[in-house]
Amino acid sequence: MNHTLERLNKLQNPTWNTLKINDTSVVIDLDGMPAYAGNPLQKKYSGIRISREPALEVTENPPASLRDTRGYAAAFCNYRLHITIPAGFVAKEPIVLDFHLDGSNALLADELFISAEAGSSATVVLRYASDGGANCFHCGYTTLNVKANANIRLIKAQRLAENHTGVDATEVNVDTGAAAHVVLIEAGAQKSVSGCSVQLTGNGASADLDGAYAVNRERALDFNYRIEYKAINTQGNINVRGALLDKARKAAKSTLDFLPGAAGAKGREEESVLVLGSDAINLSAPLLLCGEDDVEGQHATTTGKIDENKLFYLMSRGIGKSEARKLVALASFNSVLEKIEPDSLREEISLFIQEVLDDAD
Repeated sequence: MNHTLERLNKLQNPTWNTLKINDTSVVIDLDGMPAYAGNPLQKKYSGIRISREPALEVTENPPASLRDTRGYAAAFCNYRLHITIPAGFVAKEPIVLDFHLDGSNALLADELFISAEAGSSATVVLRYASDGGANCFHCGYTTLNVKANANIRLIKAQRLAENHTGVDATEVNVDTGAAAHVVLIEAGAQKSVSGCSVQLTGNGASADLDGAYAVNRERALDFNYRIEYKAINTQGNINVRGALLDKARKAAKSTLDFLPGAAGAKGREEESVLVLGSDAINLSAPLLLCGEDDVEGQHATTTGKIDENKLFYLMSRGIGKSEARKLVALASFNSVLEKIEPDSLREEISLFIQEVLDDAD
């Protein structure tokens, strides 16, 4: 039986429906999908409190129509985990959760709760991958609470097989003087829906939201990233780098929302995408909303092909045109790739992007 998740990634201020960017939906056949029963934690982390709740016994089929990623993940969750970084604790290595889906673990609906207590510092890495054989589906919701003066980096890498589907959303709440650094990587799936909402709730809170994607063939990506400024002197930036090839389709929504009371807030949103296929569909809707006078906000979307001047420079030094094109294209991702930990994951994502760019020849 097919199930539909409707009106996902809704644009805060809708535009013309004919543009097909206001929202998106996912149709998935869950019949015969074994629930995820794996263990993404490969080691113990000293000083970190990690507790897993028992998986839910889902005895009824999901409703035929669903409209909320968080509601789906909560109602049909088969993996729920709480991670607490104690006050003042500084983690010396990334906390890594590696979710792998296959024929025996085909359906993953996860709820993850991460609490960074006051003054703590850590990096949390969530990797979602799958084998390309059996039908697999991931739907997840992550909540990250960053308490006063904490400094947390959250890295999420979507590496599902090309014939699989992923729906994921992230909620980040940043308290007084705290900093959140979120890196979202889209490097797989036939269709991927990604959402992230950052709430700057405390005075002086800050956040950086970085994203990278490479979409080729007939794959589709829909993402909705937003930052809300709710307190004075808050700062938040969105930076996304991407590449589209072949008949790929991408719809991007990015929003900076300066709410009343956010005096002195500053923010910038920027997306730069290389369109390397004449049949690729590239949709972008950057929003800048302002309910407070004393703020600074900027937004920009850049769509284009490889810089011919850079290409000429490399070729003049003996590098072939094909290799030069890949070097220039890959370099456009550096501002995001350099923020990925651990090194093995950064290399994996970099290799995937290089493989996608090979199709541009």
